Parts: sequence; C-alpha cells; structure tokens
Amino acid sequence: MENSSRHHHKVRILFIGKHRPVHYGASYGLSNSCKFLSNALRQLDVTCKVVMVRDNNCIDKEVHDYNVFVEAIWVVPEKFKVLIPLHRKIKWYVRLHSNTPFLSGEGNAIEWIKKYHEIAKKYPKFHIASNSKRLINDLNQSLDIDMTYAPNIYFPDQHIKPLVHPPHSDEIVKIGGFGSLRQLKNQLIQAMAAIAFANQLGRKLEFHINHSPIEVQGEPIYKNIVQLFKHSKHKLVVHEWHPHEDFLKLVKSMDLGLQVSMSETFNIVAADFVDLDVPVVGSDEVEWLSYLYKSKMTDLDDIVAHLWLAWAGKEINLQRANTWGLQNHNTHALEAWDKLLFPVKREISFDP
Repeated sequence: MENSSRHHHKVRILFIGKHRPVHYGASYGLSNSCKFLSNALRQLDVTCKVVMVRDNNCIDKEVHDYNVFVEAIWVVPEKFKVLIPLHRKIKWYVRLHSNTPFLSGEGNAIEWIKKYHEIAKKYPKFHIASNSKRLINDLNQSLDIDMTYAPNIYFPDQHIKPLVHPPHSDEIVKIGGFGSLRQLKNQLIQAMAAIAFANQLGRKLEFHINHSPIEVQGEPIYKNIVQLFKHSKHKLVVHEWHPHEDFLKLVKSMDLGLQVSMSETFNIVAADFVDLDVPVVGSDEVEWLSYLYKSKMTDLDDIVAHLWLAWAGKEINLQRANTWGLQNHNTHALEAWDKLLFPVKREISFDP
C-alpha cells in the first residue's frame, strides 16, 4: 500500500464486538472480519485494535484515544447516551453487518436503529454505518436514515495461508458448505445439490459443514441435513469452529465450495475459497463473485450445473475470474474507508 502523502495525525480505530462462547460461528466471523479490515487499514497508516467484550459495561475501559466501531447491533441505545459525553473527542460508529432479510430475524433491530438515528441527530460524533450499500439504501428510502458506508476488506494474515493442495482421492469429491447454519444461508438445498452432483460424477460425496450444539438457531437445519445423509452412501462431515489458520487448511482440502446464500453483505467463507484457489459456487448475493459462479438460490439443477462448471473450470483456471472480482472489491472498499477516515482526497493503491 502506498500513500501519496502522510497524515498530520495518527488515526486510531477500535473495533469492538460482543464476546460469544467458544465454538460460536457468528463470533468467529465477526472477529475475522475485523482482523482482516485492521490488516488492510494499517497499510493506510491507521492504528487498529480489535477487542471482544462481555457486555455494554465493558466498553468504557477499552475506548480511550480510539475512534470506536461497535460491530453489529448489541449495545443498547441508552448506553451511548452515557458513553458519548464521557468521551467527547471520540467518534462513535455502530457498524451493521446484515442486509434487511437477515435483520428481520433480529427482533430489536429496527427499534434500535431508529433510536441510534435519534442519538446521531443529537451528537454529531455518533454515526450509524454499514458494510452494505443495499442496507444503507433500504433504511434511507424507508426511514430517511443517513448511514456511513464502511465495507469489508478481505486481507487475512498472509503467512498462515496453506501453500499446497492436499492429495485427493479419485473416488471421493469433497464439497464444503461452511458457515453458520441459518435459514437464509440456504444449506439444505445445497447439500441436496452436492449429492446430485456427486451421483452424476460417479464419486462418493463428503459434504463438510460447521455446527456447534450451542448454536440453537441452526439446530433444525442441522437435523434435516443429518437426515438427508442418513443411510446414504454419501458422508456428512461436521466440524466445530476453528481459528482462521486451521480453517484455511480445511478449505484447501476441499474440491469445491458452496455458498448459495439468500442474503449476504460480503461472505468471508467464499473469499477464503477464492483466496486459496478452490472453486466456489455462490449466488447473486455475493456481489463480488464472477457471474460464472453465481447460481439460482432455490434451483437444485442450476446449482448442480454451476458445480459442473466450477469442476471443469479448474482445468483452465476459470477461478481467476473470482480472484479478479475479490481484488476489485478490495480496491473500492479501501477507497471507501480512505474517504471515511481522511476526507481530503489522496491517491491510494491496494496491494493484495
């Protein structure tokens, strides 16, 4: 990353999220998102820190001398009315990570966003942000709420990337449908499509997913997927959540990935597959993905057809279209953060 000029003062950002129990998928995803963003922003000469805290009452001791991005909706609006006067020099952002369909499953989302908006009108240093332009548009059009665009950037620790593809069996096809089990993540039909693809390919399927018993939201989906594979020649492989370094090794061991989700703002799992050069089929919701790898969300035959395209495309490195899409997203996302943090225009470049 190269800057055309140095800043007159050092910008310091604290990304603060809510700590969840070990092996809880949402916590891993949010933490990784913040770490990747921090890695990228440090190359803009920004000091970043990521912390996960137990609850609202732990925020005060963490925020000194940082501009604060509260990650996702978990801080009660009334708490900001206490924190903002205590730290008058700090800029505060609540950064949302879900598009409207996912927000609809959070019972307090709209109520709290409206209260955040009222706080923003009273305190100029308080802002609502989102990593999705679509959510920004939705809330602006429906509630006349102005929000700040603060997108994800995919910039993991490069030293932990697996360098070699593990040897694979010619009798087995390994397909990863990783990520939190949620209704809008659409995993059941993807598991069905993986079975259909393996049958056509003439191989035994290993379908790999994440699941932890404490994630009760995903339990009905998990039960259905388990029953799908029961008494089948194909195999369901269930993984608990791993640190990113270990997860990358798991992704690298796959032949294909599936992320045909019904709602996304970015999708780190898909980016992991692309970064490791493992073909992944997604949906239109993964906006940066090449159209060649975007399947219809509820059409099993179309998902299977795209799995065949991804499988055949390995021979001609068709996957590079996704690599270009991810790099292009990173470039524009970094420009958005540069505009947010340093309103004076500068020339920047992203070194992937």
